[in-house]
Amino acid sequence: MQYSQQSFHFIDSVFAGYKGHDFSLRFKYLSFLCGYYHIGLKDENKAMAYADTMLMLVKSMADSTSYKKEEALANISKGDVLFAQKKYNDAYFYYYLGKVAAKKSLDACTYSEYSYRLAMVMYKTNNYQNAATFFKQGFNETASCDDDFRNFYRRQELLNNTALSYARNGDVDSAIRYYDETLRFINDKEKSFPDHKNYFSTARGVIYGNMGQLYTKTDFAKSEALFKKSIAINAAPNHDINDALFTQIHLAFLYHNNHKSTELDALLKEIKTGLDTITDNDKARIDFNELMWRVSEEKKQVADAYKYLLEYSRLKSIEAENTQKLSKTDIDAEIKSLEADYNVKLLRKDSKLQNVYFLITSGLFVMCCIILTLIWGFWRRSRKNVQKLTDMNNQVQFQKEELEAAFEMLEIRDKEKDTIFQMLAHDLKNPIAGIHSLTTMLEDDYREMEPLLQMFDLIKNGCNNALELINEILECTAFEQQAEKAKEQVVDVNRIVNNCCRLLRFKASEKKLALKVKFNPLAQYVKVHPSRLFRVLNNLITNAVKFSPAHKSINIEVIDAGSNVHVKIQDEGIGVPESMRGKLFESNDNVKRHGTAGEKSYGMGLVICKQIMDSYNGSIWFESTEGKGTSFFISFPKHTRVIDFANMQVETKLLS
Repeated sequence: MQYSQQSFHFIDSVFAGYKGHDFSLRFKYLSFLCGYYHIGLKDENKAMAYADTMLMLVKSMADSTSYKKEEALANISKGDVLFAQKKYNDAYFYYYLGKVAAKKSLDACTYSEYSYRLAMVMYKTNNYQNAATFFKQGFNETASCDDDFRNFYRRQELLNNTALSYARNGDVDSAIRYYDETLRFINDKEKSFPDHKNYFSTARGVIYGNMGQLYTKTDFAKSEALFKKSIAINAAPNHDINDALFTQIHLAFLYHNNHKSTELDALLKEIKTGLDTITDNDKARIDFNELMWRVSEEKKQVADAYKYLLEYSRLKSIEAENTQKLSKTDIDAEIKSLEADYNVKLLRKDSKLQNVYFLITSGLFVMCCIILTLIWGFWRRSRKNVQKLTDMNNQVQFQKEELEAAFEMLEIRDKEKDTIFQMLAHDLKNPIAGIHSLTTMLEDDYREMEPLLQMFDLIKNGCNNALELINEILECTAFEQQAEKAKEQVVDVNRIVNNCCRLLRFKASEKKLALKVKFNPLAQYVKVHPSRLFRVLNNLITNAVKFSPAHKSINIEVIDAGSNVHVKIQDEGIGVPESMRGKLFESNDNVKRHGTAGEKSYGMGLVICKQIMDSYNGSIWFESTEGKGTSFFISFPKHTRVIDFANMQVETKLLS
């Protein structure tokens, strides 16, 4: 990537007014700024600020485990800045964190960034054999990257650096083979990027110069020809003048070592002119001062020789000091130490995971024992009841005069059966709710363990489905037991709506939904059984939550409709298809649908709501647009309260 001032101003102006929250765009923007200050301006403090911001952005994501590629690049970027600040141990630490994240991302392209950094460290510490190995590894890993110019730039650099490492290690044959492979790679890719012609010729010039160094001691003519070929390319406009200067110095050494005085003098004039215009090529200045010291010494120009020797010694001392600082840290030992620490942490996590599995298994075992005990007890009671019914039937056959009493006893036993059924469902509900709560607590403690979190989600979803089914069964059983009508009360609809929404706001928050309630400023009284009104509201709001996608709103409103009180529950969910609208309040398998998060539906909730509303002379209806949302309405006859101050008793009457 080219970190020019023009590209900086362009990208900065684009993002100046950007207020979006797209993670990928913001991460790429921060990555560019980090590279701009690190590579372009050498301002490591600002580069560090952007590297830290990249890490913070990744950690701020709710599902940070899905961004391992970005986490790896952020850690490696911070390692690059620390390396430039000569904080080598800290740099290796962040390189290793990058390696771990890259490995978890399962992306070889991302992992190649770590291999490239490790190879560069090996090269700078003169460990050329290992450097060549890691450069080759990086080249193979980048084969999985996008086939764009940036990846081509990195891949040809990796091949060239592999050859350069072999050359520095004295393995000339391997160096020549990889230089030739680099040239073939460049030639094969040139047609794919017609807008970068200057770069391709520049890259060839660099390789020719590197190859020329291989023949300085064995083939003067070939070395000279390669040097000249490289200089002719990179001395041209819009090419690499730094590399051309560096190659000129190598050619000057070749002339000096082979006593080509005339050619040497002419070339030195060109080199001096180039050094006057270039200030950031320290390696070229070191080699130039060494060359001039030796040339001046041969010409008996003592003062000049001394001057060049002093400058050469000063620059060489700085280079040696930097190399010594870098070499003080054993990169192999450092990486092995970091890996050992990481493995210890993994073992500790495995140990914690084993404990969690043990606790879950123990909890499930206890729950199973409780459930089996309850089932056994209820089964025994059921057998006794069946035996009693059989005895009564036998008595009916022989004693017609006791027929009425036998039917009465049968009705009593039937109620007992329903009671037992409710008790069983209720008692099953408590341990399942306990499993759900325990799983939620464990999920908070082990949020970083992705496999375990997935298991917790499966357990929670199973518990939620079981609880929902049990609630539906309890509601059906309770509604059918209306032999005696429950005592009705005069209640304020505002209060019942408020209580219901307070209980359901947690269920809504799990799907990141907002419950918005608009109460009527005046009390809206109706005469109902409070728990049945609560049940209707609970079913309708729960359905709105179930069929709404995340980050939407559910609006509940209490409406004064003259002689009636309306309650409106409006969602922004998936809506009701045309094919289901005439069957929605009927017990029918064809109207069952899963919620937006996979919640199960048992098809009984709206049936119960319709039965309750009918029992109070109320009504229930809905309006829906498929894909945009649904509004459910319920309506009750309004009551007013009349207070007899003499007796302080509350009476009710229906509004006409």
